Amino acid sequence: MKPGRPRKYQDAKVLAERVDAYFADTEARGKPPTVAGLCYFLGFEDRHALTEYESYGPDFSSTVKGARLRLEIDRSERLIFKDSFTPGLIFDLKNNHGWKDKTEADLNHGGQDGNPVVTRIERVLVDPEKRNYGE
Repeated sequence: MKPGRPRKYQDAKVLAERVDAYFADTEARGKPPTVAGLCYFLGFEDRHALTEYESYGPDFSSTVKGARLRLEIDRSERLIFKDSFTPGLIFDLKNNHGWKDKTEADLNHGGQDGNPVVTRIERVLVDPEKRNYGE
């Protein structure tokens, strides 16, 4: 173990229980879960502490990844049901969950009949976990 302050959670099961308690608490209060809120609830001093726990072994990593996925699910569902401020949700997905805008340009030069150049630009918010962006 590295020298320094001891970890707040020595057991991944205890961390998992606290993560579950956080999500239950936010649901009971009707508040959306957030990365910062989760970190505060867990007693961390900053949100980077959550990332550090991913490196403490497979059980900790699984717990942290599961918590992040639950946050991402919340955001993506809010986008679908449009019950929240969409630009804020997109900002969160890009900055906390690795989502990116994808811009495509389709230049169709037309045939020999002198048709004008047709430009089609499509902007799509993509999930980084999906490999085939065309679907």
